[in-house]
Amino acid sequence: MSDFGFVGPSYEAPSIYQSDQECINFYLEIDPNKGQGSRGAIALYPTPGLVEVFQLFSGEVRAMFPLHGTIPFIMIVICADRVYKVDEAYNATLIGTIDTTTGPCQISYNRSPTDGIFAFIVDGLERYYYVPATDTFTEIAYTDGPWRGASCCDVIDNYNIYNEVGTNNWACTDISSPYSTNAYYGTKDGEPDPIICVIADHRQVYLMGDQTTEVWVDVGSQISGLTTFPFARISGTMLQHGCAAFNSVYQFEEQIMFVSQDARGQGVIGAIQGYTFVRLSNHAVEQTLMNVKLSDAVSYTYRLEGHEFYVVTFPSIDLTWVYDLTTKAWHKWLSWDNLTGYHRHRSNCGAFFGNVYLVGDYENGKIYQLNNEVYTDNGNTIRRLRRCPHLVSDLQRQYFAEMQIQFQPGVGLQTGQGDDPQSMLRWSSDGGSTWSNEHWVTIGKVGKYNNRAIWRRLGWARDRIYEVVVSDPIKAVIVSANLKAEGGEN
Repeated sequence: MSDFGFVGPSYEAPSIYQSDQECINFYLEIDPNKGQGSRGAIALYPTPGLVEVFQLFSGEVRAMFPLHGTIPFIMIVICADRVYKVDEAYNATLIGTIDTTTGPCQISYNRSPTDGIFAFIVDGLERYYYVPATDTFTEIAYTDGPWRGASCCDVIDNYNIYNEVGTNNWACTDISSPYSTNAYYGTKDGEPDPIICVIADHRQVYLMGDQTTEVWVDVGSQISGLTTFPFARISGTMLQHGCAAFNSVYQFEEQIMFVSQDARGQGVIGAIQGYTFVRLSNHAVEQTLMNVKLSDAVSYTYRLEGHEFYVVTFPSIDLTWVYDLTTKAWHKWLSWDNLTGYHRHRSNCGAFFGNVYLVGDYENGKIYQLNNEVYTDNGNTIRRLRRCPHLVSDLQRQYFAEMQIQFQPGVGLQTGQGDDPQSMLRWSSDGGSTWSNEHWVTIGKVGKYNNRAIWRRLGWARDRIYEVVVSDPIKAVIVSANLKAEGGEN
């Protein structure tokens, strides 16, 4: 079998006897010039590693936001209860503190005619703003605006917009100001479900409730000679899909992607395209999200060599899923502990800043650069795993003489772990219930470009699954796989 579906995405069905595929710390690369089923038409590439670039106070990195238009260019980072400004040389300066220590924060920005660029920050309890020109950080008084605090925010038409937690109300600041002196607000009135997230897209505001979504637009603040709340609902834009987690909402190319829920259930990940909801998760992803807490999900997006990735982590189940918009495929992105196994990825939030993509750790205050030429998580092992589809021929015996994985060869390191990089193969002969011992072969030392990773005398089975693991810090590219097998009787 020159191509037996070895290269593919994660897809573990509710019954592993239907499908038990795993793709952990690999993503798919498709060659558009090759036909389906030909060698190298689909390859597996290693997910990027982490390189520490600076250390903040030890705690959860809760938000990262570049303030475009500032000179010098800076990024706002929130770690625990501390707010920092970071320049492009990664000098972090404490600028203030907030009243909460954990959970996602959100940041938007705007431009004041007097102060220039300012950051607008919400943490679920209060509202804050920071003016770089005067280096002043201010907690907005609870008497400002129609209510105190917010959990999400954005900017549209020079208004900063924000929600009232636990209600279906939302408000805007005065134009080009962090303050809401007029206390104007609107109410998501198509359905009474509370607003989970407000997000601006294509100069429209999407009010995402926990059951439904509706869209509003700026109609101006002067109506019949009276100054009023400047937004109004667009008729006919109601969507029967709400949001399960406010920090799962992220603009992703020309759409809004999020973890959804509605009156019929939860745990579907999809996107709003125009005024239409499109399901992007599959049954394997959704099966992992059944009957679990989803409200603490966090997400961000990043671009790597033309791939657009949506990263969503579910802390309550210690799991990170990644959707690749380019290939429409899902993979798991996980950290590895030698004692306790796989865990959610270390990243909690991210931002493109200083021509690199940076992410913040969910517990230790470290900021890392994503680097696709680094093959460790800040020195820690990345364990990459691919488990292939079932190999079944009418449940008759199959005899397996040889399996060969075409890795990119000759990628060994000069010294240390990885100087003779290894790949481990194990298999299940009963559809994934039990597994063989581990069998190791070399991928190829540095410069050994003719090396072949081959396993022979693999026995027989009626329902065989193969699993391959690489944990050495090398460029572990799987181009294709070949299997020599023949059928038997009974």
